[in-house]
Amino acid sequence: MYVKTTRVRRGNRTYEYLSLVEAVREDGKPRHRTLLRLGEATALRNSGELDRIVTALGRFLDEPAGGRTADVGELEMAADAAPAMGAVAVVWALWCRLGLDEFFGMDASGDAVFAMVANRLIAPGAKRRIPEWARADVAMPDGFGHPPLHRYYLALDDVADGKDLLERHLYARLTNLLNLDLRLVCYDLTSTYFESDKGAGGDRFVSRAFGYSRDRRPDRPQVMIGLLMTGDGFPIAHHVFAGNTSDVSTLVGVLGDLQDRFGVGRICVVADRGLISADNVDACEKAGYDHILATRLHRDARCATALEASRRPDAHWVPAPQARAACCDVEVDGDRYIVVCSPERVTRDQTRTRELIARTETRLLRLENRVRRGELTDAGEIGRAAQRILNNSGVARVFSVEIGPGYFLYDYDDDAYEYEHQLAGCYVLATSPTPTQASAPDVVGSYRQLTRIEHRFRVLKDLLGLRPVYHWTERRVRGHIAVCVLANLIEALIEADLRSADIRDPDLGDQHLSTARALRDLDRIRQITITAALNNKTQTTTLVTRRTPDQQAILAACGVDTTTWTHPKTP
Repeated sequence: MYVKTTRVRRGNRTYEYLSLVEAVREDGKPRHRTLLRLGEATALRNSGELDRIVTALGRFLDEPAGGRTADVGELEMAADAAPAMGAVAVVWALWCRLGLDEFFGMDASGDAVFAMVANRLIAPGAKRRIPEWARADVAMPDGFGHPPLHRYYLALDDVADGKDLLERHLYARLTNLLNLDLRLVCYDLTSTYFESDKGAGGDRFVSRAFGYSRDRRPDRPQVMIGLLMTGDGFPIAHHVFAGNTSDVSTLVGVLGDLQDRFGVGRICVVADRGLISADNVDACEKAGYDHILATRLHRDARCATALEASRRPDAHWVPAPQARAACCDVEVDGDRYIVVCSPERVTRDQTRTRELIARTETRLLRLENRVRRGELTDAGEIGRAAQRILNNSGVARVFSVEIGPGYFLYDYDDDAYEYEHQLAGCYVLATSPTPTQASAPDVVGSYRQLTRIEHRFRVLKDLLGLRPVYHWTERRVRGHIAVCVLANLIEALIEADLRSADIRDPDLGDQHLSTARALRDLDRIRQITITAALNNKTQTTTLVTRRTPDQQAILAACGVDTTTWTHPKTP
């Protein structure tokens, strides 16, 4: 084993790279096998890394390094491990910034929760694999106790039971750390399904049920997840509901919990059209909250009245730059509505509606011909066939049908068709703030913040691997969801740090670096353990691979202290 020097010429300069190699025989021929690439000689020398390596190895000599030459033939060296450390270091820095090291403690339960959150962000996988991942794949923070597998499952129960306390702690911490925008609270729901051939949950899991699946898996039982988020894009609380819960029924309880636990002042609740109802509007008013709620365009008569009012000659339209649209402020029965229209969406929606109508009409005409030929005569069968066509068409309201024994006729509903034409590119918001409190463009901009909560849902399901869920008890599933939401908050904080430092994607210069890309880049930083043996003496030295400028910028943006990383240490 010896140190090999490789010279590479670039332009007018020659670089020397040092590697630790050993001589081996492969297929009877001598070969050199690289054990460790140390780096460029000049950079190692200038950083002091080369001197530290020599000093560490010099401890094996009878005389200090430089006093006499060691017998290289008697020296045995090996790289024992090279776990990734950069991404874990960032997660740990955010963990401490949120005070979670103190909240959970540094015992087995706290270590297990941190490992589960870090695993979700870096390499999401099954809980049973996390102990192996923490031992072999990554370098965990100093003091990490490597709890056994059963402690991870018990920690899920602890997180589920302590969710309310955890969210209060995080809310207080975020309020102190950040200038949170507490004027807006966005609320929306998603679902996640179970990979199981069993049906509803029964006594052990009452929340697991069949319902409307956002994941397009109606064949799987699920639970509903409601997420509350500030206008800045930081999750502050979540709720788990039974899989068959209707969206509209959740808001009243969520608002009551928000007021009881966090004691917030006057805020504005922003939610999508699935949450609007008279009861929910009343609940907002009783709690002293303003609201911005999207209306149900086809089910709310006042929505049609608002659209009609926006088309009067005296209607005043103004630009809404955040939505790349125009908006009009109207009043219906004493309530304020904002009609929003996007020229880009008008053409798109009209084209899509025409395509759907043509496709549906073709299928209805085919059904009419079957009835005329006598292939279908029973009125019930004809009605069911027509229902199957219309239910999946997306434009059922545009058609009217007449059905009888051996008789089927369809026609257009002219009023419905005209209403669809008016709706193209438009949506309507019901809002309580007065024009002096929030202009129409301000209301539209606030409603657009819901795109951030949709982004949080994508992070939950794609980056953090929320779905599918393999746990079988209520507490474990709630604990799993709470761990994912906590990882989601840390992801949002990393994203905010990268934006604040204006760190750009190296391949897409007009975009900021994403958290996923940053963590992948940092995961390439390795902590290498070298063990050397000479004359029955053994020495272990730990080194960290040299960081690229991009990696160093990410670490600095997230507040990671790297001053001790380059110093060899002996376990």
